[in-house]
Amino acid sequence: MSTEQSTIRFIKKELKSIYQSLDTPSKDLAIDILVNAVSSLEDKKFKVAYHHARQLYAIAGKPESEIIALFHNIFFAEDVATDNSVVLIHENSPYYESLAQLGEELGFTVQQHEFSSSCWTKDYVVSTGKDVVVPIKDKNRIDTYLTQEFVGRAQQNTSLYYGALNISEHHQAKVTISSPNKWITKSQPLLDHTDIVHKTALEGGNFFCAINKKGMRYYLLGENVVSETMAYNNLERDKAIDVITEELACPHDRLLIIPQWSYHLDLQMAYLGRGQFVIHSFHQKGINFGLPEESIDKIKITFAYLEKLFEKNVIDATCSILQEHDFEVDKVFGCLFYLEDTSDVNQKKWVPFCKADEDFEGAIALMMNGISLDLGARGRHFLTSKCDLPSFKEQYDVSLIKLGIDGVHDVDMPAYYDDDGYFDGMVTGFMGAGGVSDVAAAMNGGLRCQTSIVSKSLTTTYNPKGSRFRLFQSVDALDLNVTEEEPEVKNNPKKL
Repeated sequence: MSTEQSTIRFIKKELKSIYQSLDTPSKDLAIDILVNAVSSLEDKKFKVAYHHARQLYAIAGKPESEIIALFHNIFFAEDVATDNSVVLIHENSPYYESLAQLGEELGFTVQQHEFSSSCWTKDYVVSTGKDVVVPIKDKNRIDTYLTQEFVGRAQQNTSLYYGALNISEHHQAKVTISSPNKWITKSQPLLDHTDIVHKTALEGGNFFCAINKKGMRYYLLGENVVSETMAYNNLERDKAIDVITEELACPHDRLLIIPQWSYHLDLQMAYLGRGQFVIHSFHQKGINFGLPEESIDKIKITFAYLEKLFEKNVIDATCSILQEHDFEVDKVFGCLFYLEDTSDVNQKKWVPFCKADEDFEGAIALMMNGISLDLGARGRHFLTSKCDLPSFKEQYDVSLIKLGIDGVHDVDMPAYYDDDGYFDGMVTGFMGAGGVSDVAAAMNGGLRCQTSIVSKSLTTTYNPKGSRFRLFQSVDALDLNVTEEEPEVKNNPKKL
């Protein structure tokens, strides 16, 4: 049973429970509404089901907030934190303390976890809104990778964990199986005998779940995911997309493949919610921000070079794809970096990471990599790693405020400051790091990479009755054949 199927079953149970609580006259009024709601759920017509369920809740005198929470993951959830979402972050993330404080101030839910030993939550917990996909296997057990026993268990499993979906080891495997050739060599004996074994290259930073202006949920995937999945599995493009859509449990027409110049999409674009995207543009005339003239010249040369490469083929193409699917897209000045020499191959290879070397040379500000909040009366907000260049942050703030964002907030790394309030690069482990932007650049990832937004309706912590997934246990404890089924509800008012 998939997460979606489990959710549908739970909603049906809740609707029937609401119906049973009604007095006899109200039941006579509500029975057809209940039947229509349940029928629409089974047909996966969630908008229609929600319409009928609202009527049922109105008859029962229940607040609308309850029905929104009940339908949140299958109808409302996307890459935006709301009152019905929880922001997951690893207990050892340097951002946790600052993020938790903002959670208290703005009124959104932050929860620590201890999945694996990594701070990269976005790569371990990928939410498609209605589903949550997490990797099963631990890198310390990589020797069991692609064994006959493993494949047998995968064949018997129907849950939406990465492990169950044809042994996608996720980025843990990118270290131990570093190249397509090694992957193919190791997997070939099993590939000759089965068609269920695939390694997809999905990572959360290369994925957005977003609902357009017409209320349709789409899944944005970086082009690199497709090309790497093709390479690892020696597949044609169409087949690789089939593998990916199976893993994400989404229809082909809701998957948008986005061209990319950055390592992950969330370095070049951001989702604000309500069908709005912003995307970084290299076509920038006003480059100053109080920087030394030498740095300004390098930025101008670098941006002119990258504009020729990417503005039309990647950035404008992305805008067109999104606009064609009823999203609003605005170009902004979202990241600031430079190369010392645009002809140096060793520097150019770090452009996808918005810097000029393996550490943080050339990286100045990385504002795109953040998370959005939509808290109703408490406003819309965008959270991103603390920017150490106030004038650059100010112009970015203005760009987002024009689009309806009420506030842009810095998320700091408090543990990396000394007693006098100065940033201590030695503590971070990156020699010479002068601030959060340097650390984010050196780590190749910012705030979004270390967080993941999950619907509360999918979690045992906030929805113990409805969730059959144990997201808040260590991934190491999860097993491939965990497919606990919920019992059927007895004494239904009508066979539905």
